[in-house]
Amino acid sequence: MVRWSRVEVEVDVDDEEGGVSMDSPGTGLDADAQQMHELFLGGLPHLSEVQDRHAEILDGVSNAVDGTKTFVRAAVPMGDFLAELGGAWSGSEAVVPLPSSLPGGVVIETLMEEGVQVARLISPERFGGMLRTFRLPLGKTIAGATWEDGVLTIRMSQPR
Repeated sequence: MVRWSRVEVEVDVDDEEGGVSMDSPGTGLDADAQQMHELFLGGLPHLSEVQDRHAEILDGVSNAVDGTKTFVRAAVPMGDFLAELGGAWSGSEAVVPLPSSLPGGVVIETLMEEGVQVARLISPERFGGMLRTFRLPLGKTIAGATWEDGVLTIRMSQPR
């Protein structure tokens, strides 16, 4: 079975408290079930154990399903991935325009395949989302990522 490793995506949202509350201006009559679910879970810090277990269950389910889907969609070279999304690469980082109404749901996962790191970017949206799989240049690995103001920055390093 294919084993993906999750890269932590730091989300910098302009929010004084740093969390999500049910009173967020983005919550209204047009909010969907997924948004309300995320808001509900994000507003329960005292239930962190439940949140952690919930994430484990979701990861387990998605890993089982995604294992089959992953190789159906061939990984493209990073340059093609960036060209498709209007991004740019400068040796140590890639910058990708990625507007998202659910930035906390943006996920990057990686695995090593024949000596090259393969990454997949999952960006959920209200009515679908995006899943892209790409290969990093030989000798590069993802060191971290940040999402801020509709831009995803992926930091890369040389493996040791």
